[in-house]
Amino acid sequence: MRNRILVIGAALIAVAAAGSAQSQRAAATLDDVVSELRALRADLRQTTRTSTQTQLLTVRLQLQEQRLAVLSNQRNDISARLAIETQLRTDAERQLRGFEESKARNEDVGIPRAELDAMEREARGRFTLHRDAEQQLRTQDLQLSGEIANEQNRWQDFNSRLDELEKSLR
Repeated sequence: MRNRILVIGAALIAVAAAGSAQSQRAAATLDDVVSELRALRADLRQTTRTSTQTQLLTVRLQLQEQRLAVLSNQRNDISARLAIETQLRTDAERQLRGFEESKARNEDVGIPRAELDAMEREARGRFTLHRDAEQQLRTQDLQLSGEIANEQNRWQDFNSRLDELEKSLR
């Protein structure tokens, strides 16, 4: 329906232009009007195609920006958690070293040996737990870095395609 309206509108414009041009030049033939209509329809198709491509690329670009923002927020969260786990691991490691040094020197710290051994096992468990969590967070951070790089490349691709489209419209 829309195409029919556009064709009729184009025909009316062509007829009006031909009518005003008749006074200035010879009457246009039906073949001239038909070829003008075909040219107008081709221009309309090209404009519609370009407009659709532009809208599609703009939406894709916006989606990429959203993906990048989500990934960036996830990476910030991982970085914060990594800093905490690193600190906890360092604290547990320091405490474990203290227990091991006390045992190596055979120091009497006023705590029964069995209780000291239990505290050392607990510190070793915390150290292992935080070390493993830290390693896992580092792996996640690395994966997110790769995903961010891939998404940035896709964003650049969509942006380049939009630039090319813009240049073609000039």
